[in-house]
Amino acid sequence: MNIKNATPLLFLVCLGWATSSFGSIFYVSPAGSDANSGTSWPAAKQTIQSAIDAASAGDTVIVNDGTYALNNPITISSAIVLSSVNGASATILDGQQSVRCVSITDAGAIVNGFTVQNGRARTGGGIYCSNGTIENCTIVNNIATGNDNGDGQGGGIYLNNGNVRFCNVHNNTANSVVTNQYSNFASGGGIYSVNGAIANSTISSNYCTANYANGGGINLNGGTLTKSHVTGNSASGLYYPSGGGIYASPGATIDGCVVSSNNVTATETGAYTACNASGGGFDIGNGTIVQNTLVFANSANATYGFANGGGGWSSGSTVRNCTITGNSVNAPSHTSQAQGGGMMWGYNDTCVNNIITFNSAPVNADNSDVNVFSYPQYVNCWISADPLFVNASASDFHLRPNSPCINAGVNQAWMTGAQDLDANARIINTTVDIGAYEFTTAPPTPTELGNISTRMNVGTGDNVVLIGGIIIQGNAPKKVIIRAIGPGLTQYGVPGALQDPTLELHDASGALIAQNDNWGTTIQGGVITSDQVAEIQATGLAPGDSHESAIISTLQPGNYTAIIRGVNNTTGVALVEVYDLDTTASANLVNISTRGFVETGDNVMIGGLIILGSTPEKVIIRAIGPELTAYGVPG
Repeated sequence: MNIKNATPLLFLVCLGWATSSFGSIFYVSPAGSDANSGTSWPAAKQTIQSAIDAASAGDTVIVNDGTYALNNPITISSAIVLSSVNGASATILDGQQSVRCVSITDAGAIVNGFTVQNGRARTGGGIYCSNGTIENCTIVNNIATGNDNGDGQGGGIYLNNGNVRFCNVHNNTANSVVTNQYSNFASGGGIYSVNGAIANSTISSNYCTANYANGGGINLNGGTLTKSHVTGNSASGLYYPSGGGIYASPGATIDGCVVSSNNVTATETGAYTACNASGGGFDIGNGTIVQNTLVFANSANATYGFANGGGGWSSGSTVRNCTITGNSVNAPSHTSQAQGGGMMWGYNDTCVNNIITFNSAPVNADNSDVNVFSYPQYVNCWISADPLFVNASASDFHLRPNSPCINAGVNQAWMTGAQDLDANARIINTTVDIGAYEFTTAPPTPTELGNISTRMNVGTGDNVVLIGGIIIQGNAPKKVIIRAIGPGLTQYGVPGALQDPTLELHDASGALIAQNDNWGTTIQGGVITSDQVAEIQATGLAPGDSHESAIISTLQPGNYTAIIRGVNNTTGVALVEVYDLDTTASANLVNISTRGFVETGDNVMIGGLIILGSTPEKVIIRAIGPELTAYGVPG
C-alpha cells in the first residue's frame, strides 16, 4: 500500500441525524475548561453554555459523554446545533430539581441527542422551545408547576411553533400549587404545544394533575402530532380532568398515531357531584382532526359526576378512519353516570369510516360503544358489530381477509397521498377500508436501511485499520449481524483481498464487547454468551469463506464501532457489513461511518446500501476529510 499517496476519509450514511451548514465547531467535555477556546477536543470547554456563548449562527457545539449538572438553564438564542457525541444514553443534562434544563428561542436552533432530566419550571420543566427543534432526545422526570403567575404547562417540554421528533418523553408531570380551587389548572404532563409539530416520538407514563387537568400525555393547541405512540399517561383532577392521553383544541391534527392505555380520572368524592372526567384516550374540540389512528385500552373514570368517552370525547371535531376498541368508562358510585365506552360525541362532530366496537361500560350505563349529546354526522362507521380483527386479544387490529370493513368506506379528497397506520397507501383498491388499517395481502414493509457496508483497503496500526461506526436509533434493542469479508471479494474481481480478517465490536465508551476470528468458531465473552455458528447459518448470511468473521448481537440504541484488522498484521481489501435482522423492532439501523485511508484505483473507499420497503427513503451521504483533523486524525 502506498501510504504517501493515501488520504484519510470518513464515509457517512445516516437517516434522521442532525446536520448543520459549514460553520465552526466548538467542543465540550467534562474534562475541559471554560478558559479554553473550545475549538478542538484538547481545547474543549467544560460547560455547554460557555461553548454556546462562543458560537455564532451556523455553528455546531458538540458535547462529550457525561452528566452536566445545571445551576441555570442552558440558553440557545441563535441558530446553532447542540449535539452529543454518543447520544442520549451517554449525555445527560440534569436540572437538579431546581431549574429548567434548556431554553431555545431561535427557529434555526437544534438540540440533538441528550437525556434531559430533573428540570423544574412553570412552563417547560425540561425544555422551553420557541420555534427551534428537539430531536433524538429522552425527556424524563421533569415537572412544570403552576402557581399564582399562571398554569403549569408542559412537564417535559413547552413547545411553541417548533419541532419535536424521534424523542422519548416519559415520566414527566404538570401540576399546580394554586390555593384557589377554581384557578388550579395544569396542562400537558409530557408536552404542551402551541402550533408545534411532533413526530415519530413516544409519549408515555406522563401525568397531569390539578383541579382542572388537561392532557396527561400532551396538550395540543393547534399544530400536529404524527406517527407517534401516546401510551400509559394519566390526567387526574378534582373537577374537570380531560384527555388522559391527549387534549387537543383548537384546530390540531393527530395522524397515524397509537393512543393506548391512558386514563382520565375525576377524584371528587361527593361534595361536587357535577365533576366530569372526559376522554380517556383523547379529548378534542373546535376543528381538531384525528385520522388513521388506533385508540385502544383507554379509560375514563369517576366516583361522582360523569365519566365520558373511554376512548375519546369530541366536540366540533372530525374523527376519520380510526379504530377505537377495548376502551372503557367506569363509575362505581350510584350517583355517577358512565357514558360512551368508546366515544362520547358532543356537538357538531363528524364520524367517517371508523371502527368503534368492543368497548365497555357498566351495566345500565349509556351505550358501551358510543353516546351522544347531539348525533354526529355518521359516514360509513362500523359500530358495535364484529369487524373481524386478526387477533384483538394480542392487540392486532388489522383486518382479516373476510372482514366486512374491507372496501366498505367512503373515499374522500384528503385520502389522496395519505397513508394508513402502517404507512401503506390509504386507498389500496378502488375503495378505502373502514378503520385505521388498509387490508393488504402481505405484511406491511416499512422502508428502512436493511444493510450498510463499506469496502476499502485494510492496513496496519490504528490509523489504517478499517473502522466502522454504527448507530442504532429508537426505543428498543436492534438485532444485527456484523460481517468482516475478505477472501470472498476475489470472486467479484476485487484484487488484493484481505485473506484473514478479524472483527471487533466496541461500545460507545470504547470497551470491547465482542470479537471474532473465523465465523465458524465463536469467541464467547461480552455480549456473546453462547455459540453463534448455527444462528449465523440460520440467517442465510453466513460468510462464504471460513476465514471471514461474523458477530450476531442485540444492541441497545446507541453508538458502536466495528474494527477490522488482518491476522498477523496482514493487509488487503476488506468489507465491513451490518445487516438488520429484525425489521419489526421499534428501532432503526440509521448510520454507518467508516474511517480509513483512501487511495486510488481498486483501493478507493466504496459504500453500499440496501433499502428495504416499498416506498422511497431519504438518506444523507457525506464524505468527510479535513474535519477529521479536529479529532486528532493525522494525514
